[in-house]
Amino acid sequence: MNKQQKLKNTAEGLLAALAAVGFDGPWHWAHHEWEGAFYRAWAKWPPARDTKVFRTVRVGGAADGRSSQARDILFAVKSTSPFDGYDRSPLNTAPRGMTPEEYLEIWVEGATPQEWMDLARSFLSEIGEPIPQ
Repeated sequence: MNKQQKLKNTAEGLLAALAAVGFDGPWHWAHHEWEGAFYRAWAKWPPARDTKVFRTVRVGGAADGRSSQARDILFAVKSTSPFDGYDRSPLNTAPRGMTPEEYLEIWVEGATPQEWMDLARSFLSEIGEPIPQ
């Protein structure tokens, strides 16, 4: 996977996982609000260490291209993504006509659907958002 594919994979995994755990959206946080929470959740998430599938994500990224900022993840969501509009409307709960869990299983790499959902819950906890039941 190249850099953009890794970022897109992470973005769609996180957004699908948020939908799977019941976060309705839209994404309503500015970068300065969500990035710290994401870095903390990402650092605790074991699959994030797989550099074949995930970018190294850290504050400021790196000019040498070896790491990215958290905001780069969401910049990878394009109009072809079932999660386009994540910041303007509720999250898509039927991406490609599937449940978010099915989407995670089929379209997203690097972790199981449960692991992605664990990341989503950790992120919501870190940002102080109620975790839907």
